Amino acid sequence: MTQLEGAYRRLLLFYPRSFRRERGQEVVTTLMDAANPGRTKPTRSEAADLILGGLRWRFRLPGGPAYRMVAIVVAMFIGLAASAAASELVWRASPTMPADADVEAIGRSVTTLAPVQGPFPSAYYDGCDHADTNEACESLVPAGADPVVRHTWLAYRVPGAEVNAWVEQVRDQLIADGWQIGRTVSSQTDLAVAKYPEQTIFWAVKDDLVVRVSGDPTEKYAPSNPNVSIQVHKQAPPMVTVGAVVGLLFGVIVGWMFAGWALRGFRRHTSAGRIAMLVVAIPGLVVAALTGIAALVLAFYFATALGWSHQDSRFPFLVLSYIPAVSLASGISLFLAAALAAMAPRGSAPATESSDRLAA
Repeated sequence: MTQLEGAYRRLLLFYPRSFRRERGQEVVTTLMDAANPGRTKPTRSEAADLILGGLRWRFRLPGGPAYRMVAIVVAMFIGLAASAAASELVWRASPTMPADADVEAIGRSVTTLAPVQGPFPSAYYDGCDHADTNEACESLVPAGADPVVRHTWLAYRVPGAEVNAWVEQVRDQLIADGWQIGRTVSSQTDLAVAKYPEQTIFWAVKDDLVVRVSGDPTEKYAPSNPNVSIQVHKQAPPMVTVGAVVGLLFGVIVGWMFAGWALRGFRRHTSAGRIAMLVVAIPGLVVAALTGIAALVLAFYFATALGWSHQDSRFPFLVLSYIPAVSLASGISLFLAAALAAMAPRGSAPATESSDRLAA
């Protein structure tokens, strides 16, 4: 094998193995016959044609709008899953829990009271967290800064009749210290936080910190219990968005190639094999399509109604984890369809001349 022939064969690695097996020798022979004597490497145009032709061949689909629609649905579903995994890993690895000393410093700056509990880290908060897509709930937070699940809090005890005045005092002090303040919801007067209508609550943002101040003036619990709190967390870093975008792009590419491979197997299959693939795949495709629509709606909602933040890049995770069992079942459905596609007869598929002009 000459140096030039070896270079051509290495470039043919961009094509699927089936193409190399069926047409590779023909392509190499054609290129070698056309090469000038003594040349040791492909020209730039030949290399570009082989690389682009190989990628087009790997990404090709069987003809017909139905095949393209299936490929779009599968690619979007796998892209959302990859985006969800990447953004969630980055988010959970990010230092969104502030240092206890920083939380204590915020507490001392707004009140002379000593906390009766805390600083105390909390792994979950369900009153108005990021997973709550209620617009009225998130409208409490200044635009671009979302509430978050994980936070560190300080708890205080204030007589019920003095709670609203205490909250307003804290609010005024935060404003004086340069914090951006959201609107205040007063106890029993605004049901924006429907789960906790007894609370007086507001959010404040400064730099990468978000503070939630809340108090319960109703004496709903025992008088000895703390009834006001200051909860602090850091905002999600830009890397959450980077992870989400990279995961989405990677997943869409892999999903499109996966769909093309499975659909080519579908076309080669026997009638019984095609029916089996349809029966197995249709439930997964329906759920995947609905998941894609829900993700687009949620992303548009975050961007237009709530003020986009890096934490909003986790919207694929929020959609897929809303009913995890359904998302998992959809993935299993598509996987089983792919397993059936792998069992398709290995007869040669007709080469698409338009897919690669060097193969003509």
